[in-house]
Amino acid sequence: MRTAGLLAALAVASVAALGGEEPVALRAESFTVPPATGPVTHVIVQNLRPAAYAGKVGLRMPEGWELDRVEQAVTLGPNETRRVAFAIRKAANSDANTYPVEVVATGDDGSRAARRQSLFCASAPYGQPTIDGRAREWADAIPVTFTSGGKRTVVSTYWNRSDFCLLAEVEEEKLIGCREGAAFDAVQVAIAPRDAPAAATASAKAGRYEFLLAASGPSRPKDTCFLLATPDTLLSATQAARGLVSLAVKEAKLVVRRKAGVTTYECSLPFAAMPAVVPAEGREFFFSMLVHDPDGTGLRDLGEAAGLWPSQRNRLAWSLWPGAKWGADAPFDSHVEWGFCSSKH
Repeated sequence: MRTAGLLAALAVASVAALGGEEPVALRAESFTVPPATGPVTHVIVQNLRPAAYAGKVGLRMPEGWELDRVEQAVTLGPNETRRVAFAIRKAANSDANTYPVEVVATGDDGSRAARRQSLFCASAPYGQPTIDGRAREWADAIPVTFTSGGKRTVVSTYWNRSDFCLLAEVEEEKLIGCREGAAFDAVQVAIAPRDAPAAATASAKAGRYEFLLAASGPSRPKDTCFLLATPDTLLSATQAARGLVSLAVKEAKLVVRRKAGVTTYECSLPFAAMPAVVPAEGREFFFSMLVHDPDGTGLRDLGEAAGLWPSQRNRLAWSLWPGAKWGADAPFDSHVEWGFCSSKH
């Protein structure tokens, strides 16, 4: 497995803002284009109190970086959440795709909250790989690596005019292919427009496209991509027992290979099957991923690596499917920021 983009410390180093006595919760969003291009980045601030909050929010970047301002005033109503923008004037791309930052909120009442994170660039450069299960054409991608239970997962993305392409390299003890009546390994992916609402009630619509990538096995003669949900799917349907056979996506391409303890999923998902997601340079969207490793690390969640809050665990954000082995905790909301870019350079 390639180690570029290794984020061994991706878990939050400090989550002081989530304590019960803290006034606000803080989270710096991942970069959706390479930071050296000078993008606008955001900090999410959530008022945790039933009273109004007023103060300043500051963002501390890696050494040598420059922002248009070091802090901004913010006022929040009771339990209100807001995105605060900071423009990057000077930055450098990291070969390891690791960017340590600290967010600090100082209230007018003297309260203080801080959170340290290790961000990554969550972006899909333009590319047209041959879908053959090999990583040789992915050198121009921006890999994101996270570790769960001592095992690494590396996810890389490309886009072109016709397809969204994904390479997931999963370190695991063994691969269990698709089978009926028992758990098996798979990669579950959610893609949605940037304005898609979070899943709230079972009577609402999913608002996302959701795919399951599974290797061939006793129940399936070839590697298959299944469509679990579209934006119009009722969330109640995503939580119901459904067979996978009728959900196969013929237009998608998937090849799963296994070598030296690593399972590689390489696929292309046609944008024609995702009309609500418009591919264009600089456009943001949501991309999230779960890795199912039932006989090993269990459920691996990109949302945790992206620093989502514990309060953002959401059972309705992901579809149930036969063969999945879910943990005691619900997975994180399927709303990790991502973007399309022309190149990683």
